[in-house]
Amino acid sequence: MARNSAYTIQVEGLRELQRNVRQLRDRELNKAVREANKLSAQVLLPQAVKESPDGHRDAKSSKRYRPGKLDKSIKVVASTKSAVIKAGSAARVPYAAAIHYGYRKRGISPNRFLFRAMARKSDVVAATYERRIAGVVRDYLESD
Repeated sequence: MARNSAYTIQVEGLRELQRNVRQLRDRELNKAVREANKLSAQVLLPQAVKESPDGHRDAKSSKRYRPGKLDKSIKVVASTKSAVIKAGSAARVPYAAAIHYGYRKRGISPNRFLFRAMARKSDVVAATYERRIAGVVRDYLESD
């Protein structure tokens, strides 16, 4: 049930930077770009946890259901090209996609908490990303 996000941030010159990083084949530079991506996306984590629904255990809940597992499963996955915030896993929190996108057959309405978090923090994420990538460019590419 994977779907693409409705929110992305476009950066001018990013494709050229990625191409130059690939051509240089410098592990430290790749690691620095990946770290900049990850740290920029981590700005969203507190807001995403705040926006995620708080589950409540009731008499009909299964014994394996533990409220708070969805909050704990929200994490950042980063590469040299992008950073993604994910919630849930197939083994531990398989219901995350059903909560986020809804499940009409089961009467679950969508609760797009990750999209709301991105909408509220997109300016901060963009500013953080710009600052961190400028630092990487300054440290690795302009120091020749």
